[in-house]
Amino acid sequence: MPLNQVRIHSFRCLSKVDLPVNSKRTYIFGPNGAGKTSLLEAIYLLGRGRSFRTRQSRRLIQHGQESFAVYGALDLGGVTHHLGVGRSAGGLELRLDGKPAPGISALARLLPVHVIEPSMHSLIEGGPKNRRQFLDWGVFHVKQDYLSVCRRYRRILGQRNMALKTHSGEASWNESLLEAGLEVDQARSHYVSQLANALVGLGEALLGRPLEIAYRKGWRKGQAFEEALEASSGKDSAIGATQVGPHRADLIISLGTRGVREEVSRGQQKLIAAGLVLAQIRVFASNRDDGGILLVDDPAAELDKSSLGALISVLDELPAQQVLTSLEESILPPASGCSVFHVEQGKVLSMVQ
Repeated sequence: MPLNQVRIHSFRCLSKVDLPVNSKRTYIFGPNGAGKTSLLEAIYLLGRGRSFRTRQSRRLIQHGQESFAVYGALDLGGVTHHLGVGRSAGGLELRLDGKPAPGISALARLLPVHVIEPSMHSLIEGGPKNRRQFLDWGVFHVKQDYLSVCRRYRRILGQRNMALKTHSGEASWNESLLEAGLEVDQARSHYVSQLANALVGLGEALLGRPLEIAYRKGWRKGQAFEEALEASSGKDSAIGATQVGPHRADLIISLGTRGVREEVSRGQQKLIAAGLVLAQIRVFASNRDDGGILLVDDPAAELDKSSLGALISVLDELPAQQVLTSLEESILPPASGCSVFHVEQGKVLSMVQ
């Protein structure tokens, strides 16, 4: 797939950057605040339409400027695609091959981008919404019509909830909600089975114990969605919102025989979350010949030397292009044949490797 070039203008502390990206792995070193994470944010923006640090794109504009722009060149099947994301007073603008992109999904399909970063433990200790978003983004990349299915379910759910609040015949939405909800549930269930298979061996490699997942549908186990919706009708009416369905689903994660939300350390949570991301890349690679691009921001944060070594060993076998950052080379020694850059006060310098 590889992303081979990134150009950045007025993004955070980066005034003007032209970064060639190695097809295998690119290393970026520099002190805190130099712009390493900003480089990863810019790449992430090309495939997700937002930063992994903030959802407010105006905050990404460099101080004193009125806009930012990020461009990327991507080789896919012998064809070069040009992606662009910018923000000005008029809002966010998306470009694909010199024309306005129809939406971020058009860029996301071309550039699946994953991230392992210091705050990703929130995938484990945070609420179910984080894990549903993780699942849905994964399903989107392996099931072509999943985005429209999700949108239809959310639209119908909103209409049913409005009917519940106004006592205006919520039952009329039940059949449509069941149909769309079961489509979402079936797609997620199939994806989780793929993800569980891809996780095999990752827990042992990263944490010395099996890492396993299960899908909680959003209604009682062993009960059909239709039965659950009917049983919940009184509670739905009292609360004014639908209490069962895929919008209440969760991904249940265990490490060996232990749950992972309260019973493991912050560093272990980071490795567990990293394991889920790496499994997702394996699923992507099995469905589309490559796993996309993985951004790894300061992997040594909250990991001891042994855990960092285990993570890097797994990355060495990963079917994905990679960009890694660290404070210095002594912490993360670059592998042979990879590109190495140093960032200092928003300026990127190439280093001989």
